[in-house]
Amino acid sequence: MAAITSREELADVVASVEVERQAAARESGNAAACIVALRKLQELQTHEKEALTAHGPSAVHSANLATLGAEIGRVQRLAGTTNRLSVPNKARPDQGNGAHRAATRAPVRNRGRKTMGRGGR
Repeated sequence: MAAITSREELADVVASVEVERQAAARESGNAAACIVALRKLQELQTHEKEALTAHGPSAVHSANLATLGAEIGRVQRLAGTTNRLSVPNKARPDQGNGAHRAATRAPVRNRGRKTMGRGGR
């Protein structure tokens, strides 16, 4: 895949990835569609980073990286929303910080020495 040389090209590619994501979301669910879209966007981001290092600092590549970063964040939020809604926030009532859980336990008692198999001698 060649580096994208203009913002219009990037807009077209991002739009096509979004259309594909929406179509895949209708077929296989939002989470799977977001994973595929993220993979494509991250691949584009990698190519843009390589182009930036190969050709030196460029306003176009820097702007493309910023746009791709924003789009990746948007798709990650979409995927995160799906994942959070499918799993309840509190799966178990005893989840949380360990202080509450430790407060309900009885204190540890010192039981003295044990006779490790000597039969009480």
